[in-house]
Amino acid sequence: MTPESGGALTRAERALSLWMLLSAWTYAFGAVFFLAAGKHIPAVINHIAARLLPFLPLYPLPDAASEGAFWRVLSVSMMAMLAWACFTVRADTRGRAWLVPIVLVSKCCSTVCYLLMFATLPCLAYLVGVLTDGPIFLLTYALWFQARNADRFLDAREEAVLLAVGNELMPRGGAFPAGYADFAAESLADTRRMLAAQNTATLAMTRLALHAFNAAPVLLLFRPRTFLAMPPAERGPCLLRLESHPVSLVRSLVQMIKLYAMLPFFSQPEPARAVGHPAEDRT
Repeated sequence: MTPESGGALTRAERALSLWMLLSAWTYAFGAVFFLAAGKHIPAVINHIAARLLPFLPLYPLPDAASEGAFWRVLSVSMMAMLAWACFTVRADTRGRAWLVPIVLVSKCCSTVCYLLMFATLPCLAYLVGVLTDGPIFLLTYALWFQARNADRFLDAREEAVLLAVGNELMPRGGAFPAGYADFAAESLADTRRMLAAQNTATLAMTRLALHAFNAAPVLLLFRPRTFLAMPPAERGPCLLRLESHPVSLVRSLVQMIKLYAMLPFFSQPEPARAVGHPAEDRT
């Protein structure tokens, strides 16, 4: 339960909340440690490299102590900012998850910069930076990706993919008088109930599958637009081509997306009755 936004947290939100708590205290400790002993870190890493990895060049230490102090102050300020952001998200995970990208931008930037510097001068100090900030970025992003939509589970683009597929398969005046668009809200609500029963890994794969399907026309059919970006008249032929793709994994992906669109649709009373499946008998 969050004190400001209210509502029971999902499993993904609880995981993100715990990670934010651990991260906040880590960054807070890091700020104090960098301020008190940060000047010794490069020398310690060089000592380890000289003993264990003598084939790697050593990190060039600054000649003037004032230069190291200057950069250390910036490190402390960054740690303090990250600690504040994590504590703030922890206090109201659902309402303030939008602050997590502050951490992501910081860790992505440091990882990329360390990697580029390691490519220029492959010393252990840069490698330590990559191996520290890189996993932090990936784990934070994975937890935020899962939690940021709260109890909706899908973001707006992922929902739009399901709506586009549903409208293509069940247009108004097609096989039934009413089309998918007439039950879009109810179908999405049923989809969320389905997703609520999935574990974290399965939900992540479901969401990634929706993004993969949307990008499939560009990546597999070499079309200039994604499935959502193409005109509605082009979606039907595109869907047929993907359904008959020679790679079985692609065909399975299409069938999976169709099931996610159609099962909730036929769970609605009117479509269920239209196929001879009375609503009161539905499971």
